[in-house]
Amino acid sequence: MNQVEIVAEIANAHQGDYRQALDLALQSIDAGADAVKFQIYFAHELLVKAHPRYAHFEKQSFSPSIWRKLITEVKGRGAKVYCDVFGLDALKIASDLGVDGFKVHSSDLGNNPLLQKLASLPASRVFLSTGGSSAREIANAIDLIGKNHHCVLLHGFQSYPTSVEDSNLIRLRWLKEQFGSFAGIGYQDHVDADDPFSVTLPLLAIAMGASVIEKHVTLDRGSKGVDYYSSLEPAELKRFLYEVRKTESALGASPETFSQAEVNYRNTVKKRWVANGNLHVGKILAPSDLCMKRVDGDGNDAADLRQLIGRPLLRNIEEEEVICRADVKNSTWALVVARSRSSRLPGKALLDVAGMPALQHLLERVKQAKTLDGIVFCTTTNDEDTPLAQLALASGVNVYRGPVEDVLGRMLGAMDGNEVDVVLRITGDDILVDPIYIDRGLQHHLKCNAEYSDLKALPSGTEVEFFDAQLLKEIHRLAKDPNGTEYLTFYVTHHKNQYRTSTVPVDDRHAHNWRLTLDTEEDYKVITTFLDEMSRKGKLSDYRLDDIVDFFEIYPEVLEINSRVRQKQFIPEIDTSMQWNRLLGIN
Repeated sequence: MNQVEIVAEIANAHQGDYRQALDLALQSIDAGADAVKFQIYFAHELLVKAHPRYAHFEKQSFSPSIWRKLITEVKGRGAKVYCDVFGLDALKIASDLGVDGFKVHSSDLGNNPLLQKLASLPASRVFLSTGGSSAREIANAIDLIGKNHHCVLLHGFQSYPTSVEDSNLIRLRWLKEQFGSFAGIGYQDHVDADDPFSVTLPLLAIAMGASVIEKHVTLDRGSKGVDYYSSLEPAELKRFLYEVRKTESALGASPETFSQAEVNYRNTVKKRWVANGNLHVGKILAPSDLCMKRVDGDGNDAADLRQLIGRPLLRNIEEEEVICRADVKNSTWALVVARSRSSRLPGKALLDVAGMPALQHLLERVKQAKTLDGIVFCTTTNDEDTPLAQLALASGVNVYRGPVEDVLGRMLGAMDGNEVDVVLRITGDDILVDPIYIDRGLQHHLKCNAEYSDLKALPSGTEVEFFDAQLLKEIHRLAKDPNGTEYLTFYVTHHKNQYRTSTVPVDDRHAHNWRLTLDTEEDYKVITTFLDEMSRKGKLSDYRLDDIVDFFEIYPEVLEINSRVRQKQFIPEIDTSMQWNRLLGIN
């Protein structure tokens, strides 16, 4: 989780004394508060003159010049400053002084002129106090503030002090359910500072999703100044912050992520499938042949039982020996994914590389792998991709044409109706793939019982990825938005602890951060320079990683051609979240 922001609420604890306000603000920052908040108000904007507390607020409010001096000095110390604004005059002062954010009191959620003026200001952080406010009042305020401002709804109200029983923390959940798509959620605490619950309630609020906690502060609660009831002294604020940060660490960074200690626990206690007795090569595995037991020193995950049962063994297995997927027959297909459209190098798949189109060169490389049971070229139904499909067919490779945006849907369509266990995904930009590493990677993938394996240590343009076919189907079914699957790897890496993943070991000599992918004119020059040399040596079809490394170690200047090219800086915002409840058939 992101760090919870702690705002030290100065309110009226200064009692109209500029020096006291400055001292309290600076001590709060020194104690560890992320920001301080002042209340800017003028009696004529806050209440009618006949109000019995009019004179009190008139006496305590600072003049515009004092506010300028105070806020300028606090911001000058590097502190973040927020301000309550109780009217248009107060808003103008805060805005002119460049404060970091504004807070609108719950009493002003219906003050449309104030909200509209606030909305017209440059984008900034806006806190909306929701204590005693109805859903319609909250919605009105969010709607008027608009999308240019990041709103945070602050639950809580001041009752001098507010009782624990009136805190109603469950409303945080309600606010999140109703308005969480439009605003963040926070909690402003007003419980008696002498009550242990003045610490407990904010910590509970954090556990319920509060990203901001506002705490009243005072220099000396014993002096019983204004708003002293729920205020913490600087030393207490420091201890409170320690408890907040400890709570954050207990809540964790992500509900799907394991700590290293939990990973170690998982590796220690999770059982593996082992043989019930001596099993001979060719034996068709039955459930009675296997049982689950803990195995010391085996760092791999257990295979899915369904990936073992009913398959013939490829080797003899001794009693209580671990059985992995590499021990049984699997079907592996390579899916080569490409289309004509490219913003940086249009038509790159048909560009000539040493006497043949780039796509054909890639397909010829893939065919050399010994462990593949099928190869399918996956492209779109767009007319512009017809030449690519024709080229693949002429090369003896099957073709599947599917959706433009849903790349994963295209891949699944290519496998539909066929028994496929593992998918080797290759993008059309990576034409220098090494067949030896394809075979090595598959063996590693199966031996580790992985669902996803990468070869990221290889130079870009030579690496491939392995996906279990079942994993691809599950991602397509569970993904909240499958239309970002052009960036398919993100759907795995963003949920890494939820899947069985592995990285294929690469020879040290082959591990280089070289750019050998085909995406720009500069990339094309690098690749064709290398392939022209391989053609001259009679190795155009059967060069390997050793040849690639030899060439660029002899001619490092070739790598300078595209050394300033970077991966696409713009990657669209992709929602890779998973709807795990669909595993239970819930839509």
